Amino acid sequence: MVIYSGWDGTVPLRDPVCGSGTLAIEAALFAARRAPNLRRRLASERWPRTAAGDARILSRLREELAAREVAPPPILASDRDAEAVEATRANARAAAVPVEVSQADARELQPLDPPGQLLLNVPYGERLEAGGRKPLKTFYHQLGQSIRELKGHRAAVLSGNEDFESAFGVRPRGPRRFLWNGPLRCSLYRYEL
Repeated sequence: MVIYSGWDGTVPLRDPVCGSGTLAIEAALFAARRAPNLRRRLASERWPRTAAGDARILSRLREELAAREVAPPPILASDRDAEAVEATRANARAAAVPVEVSQADARELQPLDPPGQLLLNVPYGERLEAGGRKPLKTFYHQLGQSIRELKGHRAAVLSGNEDFESAFGVRPRGPRRFLWNGPLRCSLYRYEL
């Protein structure tokens, strides 16, 4: 989703509905140009041939990959749920990436300076509580109102809810892309504000 959003990793990014922090952490890894599993030792490294013959090569490759890393732009993640905020903090620490995490309501967004990218995986309504679809559609509408105020920003929103696009009230730029989030077919919408 980070790549499909069109974000190039050079401007600030915010995920205002971060949940456990997956998107913000993936964005930080992408922007830092960190190679996947760079800091993880593979089981095959304990094999006699690999340990004896390939250790120097693996070490050199890791050094080269680590030298390609850069400091990412500000990556911000927030959620209104305190447990989600703590989970994101713990996951960002475990991934060793700089993600600034705070507790905030996504409907009260402040602009990034300089203008940047928003990346959201909004609630789909799969676990609707009392009230049904109406509160979720109201949330989408209020989120759209807040995002419209962020002039010069870009946004990418993943939704698995058929009511999202009409309730959000912002016209996407370009066609939507279909992705799967587990068994759920979702749409990725891109916006230029």
